[in-house]
Amino acid sequence: MLLILLGLFVWFWQNTLRDRELALLAARDICRHQQLQLLDATVTLQRVALRRSRHGSLTLQRTFQFAYSAEGYDRRTGFVITQGNHVEQVGL
Repeated sequence: MLLILLGLFVWFWQNTLRDRELALLAARDICRHQQLQLLDATVTLQRVALRRSRHGSLTLQRTFQFAYSAEGYDRRTGFVITQGNHVEQVGL
């Protein structure tokens, strides 16, 4: 039983890291297209939830936040939502 729990933890950790990389790429992309500066060059995990995918199966939905600036001295917060290892939504 302990081995199964450890395996699930490792899977969850690796899956979250993969989604984090997707969220970071999406944040960089939106900032570049909007001519904004991505601050700290990082995203942080804010929420994890179970949601149904378009196909009806249960998947993990993760919400990441990132900081960006329009003028270089202001700090605003954006978000990236991933579901099933795909970026679902990016918001500024």
